[in-house]
Amino acid sequence: MSESKKHPDSSRRAFLATAAVAASAAVIGLRPRTAHAALPHLSEADPLAKSLGYRANHNQVDSAKFPTYKPGEYCGQCRFFLGKPGQASGFAGCQIFAGYAVDANGWCASFNARS
Repeated sequence: MSESKKHPDSSRRAFLATAAVAASAAVIGLRPRTAHAALPHLSEADPLAKSLGYRANHNQVDSAKFPTYKPGEYCGQCRFFLGKPGQASGFAGCQIFAGYAVDANGWCASFNARS
């Protein structure tokens, strides 16, 4: 058997590998760009939300049960809120309540002001 038959041309292999990668990248790049699926809104009845005193409206926080609450604090000002800093309305993700969107106007006992 000749030497060329035992060891196929490496440049041909490289070309085929590059072509496969390029074709895959083209297919991925052609997918329509859509927004990520919206996160479900966090319910105040959720067990973790209840334990942290989450309220969709910070004005409804029971300060007797959660003495760390200070009037005027809300999720839009919290470092765990994944929306725009200072956002006062709408919903966005939260690092504390992974997989859920919280109301920017809400509050929970994990509140930690952005620095």
